[in-house]
Amino acid sequence: MNPLDLFTDYTYAQALCGTVVVGLSAGAVGPLLFLRRTSLLTDVVAHSSLPGIVAAFLVASLFTSNGRIPPVLLLGALASGLLAVWLVRLLPRLAPLHPDAVLAATLSSFFALGMVGLQFLSRHPLPGQAGLADYLLGNASTLTRADVITIAVVGGGAVGCLLLVHHAHAVTVSDTAFAQATGVPVRVVNAIAYAALVTVTVVGITVVGVVLMVAACCAPAAAARQLTRRLVPFIVTSSLLGGASAAVGCYISIACGPLPTGPIIILVQAACVLAALLLRKVLPCLAR
Repeated sequence: MNPLDLFTDYTYAQALCGTVVVGLSAGAVGPLLFLRRTSLLTDVVAHSSLPGIVAAFLVASLFTSNGRIPPVLLLGALASGLLAVWLVRLLPRLAPLHPDAVLAATLSSFFALGMVGLQFLSRHPLPGQAGLADYLLGNASTLTRADVITIAVVGGGAVGCLLLVHHAHAVTVSDTAFAQATGVPVRVVNAIAYAALVTVTVVGITVVGVVLMVAACCAPAAAARQLTRRLVPFIVTSSLLGGASAAVGCYISIACGPLPTGPIIILVQAACVLAALLLRKVLPCLAR
């Protein structure tokens, strides 16, 4: 396959645009997880979005001839993901539970509910449900124009909101007490950060899938962290690595396919992490 086909063929171009936007967005959010040390929260959000997708599809099917409406499915996934984050933050306050136990219980419960929902749909055929299984591992080849527009608008908006509170977020992450003393609205900043995380995660599962979305956020950040210590270059490098690896993964999945897009992108990002580790060993001055 000629790489230029990614730009000249309509279907391939749709897949490329969708994967690159997801890669850029996930890469930009990755440093947030790295600094807050909450990478597993992405895994919880991704897995917890599945029952929201199923529920949104069922509701849409009651009022339309085809329940697979991207904005509606996105709203369902967002609601489910935000509910999971709320539970993760609430349960430790109500009972003496370790955070890891709360994360594991929330992830497994929501994901199990989503799988039951998919099984239910398989026994009650409804128009448009064929593409729902692609949310598990991702499939960029099935992206429609509406999917790409939704991903670009929602994902870009989430990253934009995060950039607006960049300085306040940097202060909050480094020293919460100092941020509160200097008048930084810590609760508002945290709410924006978590909302951006949930939004980007939910948007990305269309391409990468619920199983591997955590790697799509964390792998570019892990690679970028080997190359720089400064915050702004860290975010920019992570975002660019995410976009570039998504483009390469999209090409490989199409050219050597049919292969699932999500796993191929993650393998490319894993190679980027290994390359960054080796480069840091050769040129240790990069991380100074």
